[in-house]
Amino acid sequence: MPSSRMRSSVLALASAAALLVACSDPAEVPVPPAPYAPPPSSAVVEEGAVRIRRDVFLVPGVTPPPNPVTGGETPAEYNAVRVVRYRVDADPPAPARAVAVLMPGFLGGANSYDAMARAIVRRSKDGEAFEAWAIDRRSNLLEDHHGLDVAEFRKDPEIAKRYYFEDEATEGKTFPGFVDQAAVDYASEWGLDTTIGDLRRVIEMVAPEDRKARVFLVGHSLGATIVEEYAAWDFDGKPGYGELAGLVLVDGVARKEGAEAPAITEEDYLKGSSQGADNYLTPGLETIRKTTRFVALPLLGLKVYPVAAIAGMRALWSPTAIIEDPYRDNAFLTLLSLTKVPRMTNRAAMGFAMDDASNGVSFAAVSCGGSKGGALSEYDSLFGTKLVQPSDPTATYDWVEYDATNPREHTSLDDISRSWFDGPSLDFAEWYFPARLSLDAQAAATLVLKETDWPRATHGMRAIHGASMDLPIFAAVAGLVGDTAALDPLRALVQNVPIGPGRPLEGKPRTDPDAFVVLDIIDLTHIDPLSGTDDGQGDVTKWYDSLTSWMTTNSPAGGVVLAPSAP
Repeated sequence: MPSSRMRSSVLALASAAALLVACSDPAEVPVPPAPYAPPPSSAVVEEGAVRIRRDVFLVPGVTPPPNPVTGGETPAEYNAVRVVRYRVDADPPAPARAVAVLMPGFLGGANSYDAMARAIVRRSKDGEAFEAWAIDRRSNLLEDHHGLDVAEFRKDPEIAKRYYFEDEATEGKTFPGFVDQAAVDYASEWGLDTTIGDLRRVIEMVAPEDRKARVFLVGHSLGATIVEEYAAWDFDGKPGYGELAGLVLVDGVARKEGAEAPAITEEDYLKGSSQGADNYLTPGLETIRKTTRFVALPLLGLKVYPVAAIAGMRALWSPTAIIEDPYRDNAFLTLLSLTKVPRMTNRAAMGFAMDDASNGVSFAAVSCGGSKGGALSEYDSLFGTKLVQPSDPTATYDWVEYDATNPREHTSLDDISRSWFDGPSLDFAEWYFPARLSLDAQAAATLVLKETDWPRATHGMRAIHGASMDLPIFAAVAGLVGDTAALDPLRALVQNVPIGPGRPLEGKPRTDPDAFVVLDIIDLTHIDPLSGTDDGQGDVTKWYDSLTSWMTTNSPAGGVVLAPSAP
């Protein structure tokens, strides 16, 4: 038993320690971190004249057939599609005059539409609200966003870096690794039929009597081809366009509308084909079913997606800091064709990665400003275009925000950075894009498949009603399509089909300015129409204004009140 002297000493030490704590600076006392909570599924994401709420929820999808080679069946949890709904913040929701349902393009996730979706809702008025529903295809459900979601909650991008690349457990979970092709054999059947089936489940959330009046189906890039095919699809004898108020194509179009024969041969569909100057082999159905279920970016691979999200966080939260990151730098060596990455601020890193003057993946580039602080030199990009790279190894590069008065610059770096990570399990990209989807989209691109055409006769593709589409069409042509004449085949297909009964422009011929619109925004990059900053001037604002004005013209007064989330 301790002596009284020892007890006195222990008590004295304890009292001294307590006194030190009590007298110390409160800032020096460690505060335990707040319990982790994932980003909320419903939140106000923008204040202002129009307060915008974002709701994120899953809608049950269709059940595709199993992979006929392996027998692998899609797990039940992946038979769903995620919807990211932007609306005026009101309870109950404000009556929506128009709902824009947004289908992303190749490698695109729902957040690729973030700026555009906000811009649509921002144009709501009293008694005349707009909604925008961005689609995350079922393949986005394969992505592990735990590290990014925790980093967003803690406002610490380095948590995500350690989670994805350094095997560090985060909030009780360790990253299991990127998905392997063999583990998702069932994704071989996530083609056009599955995607259109999932999309129909989303559109069916609107009552049948309101779809034709209020639902505008929007597609970007390859997504434009998909929504064309949806409009031409046969649903048990009913055409898809019959339940749409209008069709919007954003820098994308099938280009083969009305052609006598399918755009590719059945041999190429099954065996694959070589495309482009580099003779790049696109996989055919046989390869997709055996080995290659999703598309990874050549040379960059899957790691580039969390790298980009982490770079976006840093650019927003610590823009002038200079971070040493070998994982980012490895991506830069490929993306910018560098041998050594010079010092640069976090903002410059994101700028070089995304700007069209430097980004080697041109179809994912925006016009978001320019660098300062060091010299630039010209280089040949991955896709053969001439771009610039930071070339002074002794310099420290920074970034200058886009200039709205410059006709070549349209996207704020803040907006594009946010789109790469903001929200629960959301980001700009689609990590595991199904190879089958782009293959099928080529096969059905005529929109008028005959019973004897192999895509319909052998593979069940039902894009057959293109020649009778009586809905209004709006096409915006930006930098990738690059020529308004690309819409000529579609225009020719429907030129003798006036706007149909029960629509505001009923009976109007295709020569009417609102019956078939082609908007020239060619000075915008391929991504600027989705990410462009709504600053009240220039081509981006003109595009957003034109779209919402056209949706108003092609929808009746009034609106429909839609439930806050999926049933």
